[in-house]
Amino acid sequence: MKLCRLLPLFVILLIWTGAHAHGDEIDITARHVPLNYEKREQHQIGMLEYRGGLELTSRDKRFGGLSSLLVSADGKHMLAASDRGSWFSAELLYDAVGDLSGITSTNLAPITGPNGKALSGRYRDAEALALAADGAILVAFEQHHRILRFAPPDRLDAHWLAGEIPRHLNAPGELSEFNSNAAMEGLATLDDGKLLILTEGLDNARAGKPGWLLRHGAANIRFEYKRAARFRPTGATRLPDGDILILERRYTLIGGVAALLRRIPLESIQAGATLDGPELARLAPPLTVDNMEGVAARRDNAGRTLIYLISDDNFSILQRSLLLMFELREN
Repeated sequence: MKLCRLLPLFVILLIWTGAHAHGDEIDITARHVPLNYEKREQHQIGMLEYRGGLELTSRDKRFGGLSSLLVSADGKHMLAASDRGSWFSAELLYDAVGDLSGITSTNLAPITGPNGKALSGRYRDAEALALAADGAILVAFEQHHRILRFAPPDRLDAHWLAGEIPRHLNAPGELSEFNSNAAMEGLATLDDGKLLILTEGLDNARAGKPGWLLRHGAANIRFEYKRAARFRPTGATRLPDGDILILERRYTLIGGVAALLRRIPLESIQAGATLDGPELARLAPPLTVDNMEGVAARRDNAGRTLIYLISDDNFSILQRSLLLMFELREN
């Protein structure tokens, strides 16, 4: 066969292999973990009931650093973003009573930038995820502070997202004053479509952390978030009733590791306000906890509010990637 006849076939094969080289299915081991290693019968902490948890491990060196989390409305799919610029997606499995029991269809793929190339270096530190009102996926980054918007996907799937080219979403100009690792840590979309942004900075000694509500075609609303002493906000999500759930994390040599969840009433989010709300639960050893950075919430068919937490292991053998599920008990 002549070369001129082979060339079109070669081009087709090149395009086909390129389109399928964006992501990989990876092997993940999911090991069940109790809420309390010293009292394995414990299932209640604060206003939360433990509904199952997993420690996720893999021999694939690309897996880890999961800093944010989305869970589909039906609870069947999850999506996380890594601070080394990767999507991680999986199907969630539940037992007969609805407790989290495992994961399957685990996929890893690079996050692409507006130029269609995989993010790298300082541009890949993804720290927060949110679903926009139209179903688009929003990703906030540290180091090079910005928000990328990916078109609404068919499902929360790393392979699908790897083939998408995002566009920049306007972010507050004040973020340019933040140092590389003290900016956006939490995103949440309100019922009316406004985007809530939480940060870690600017002043570590200051209790209030800057935040904004972004409104399309209107001025941003600036507020402060009152964190717990020695904790920092690391995640946010909208609860089914419209309030905002904030995840805070402590990871210090003196205080050790801990995490807490706080509920912020929707009506309190106003320009110039200092946001505060009741603490729902606090996780600290001997309870199962690590560097918790991602939070998601949904309402199941029985009307129960389910909360998911994920931890960032920083690609360290001393830390763990945990995926925990709780039910919010209102009374």
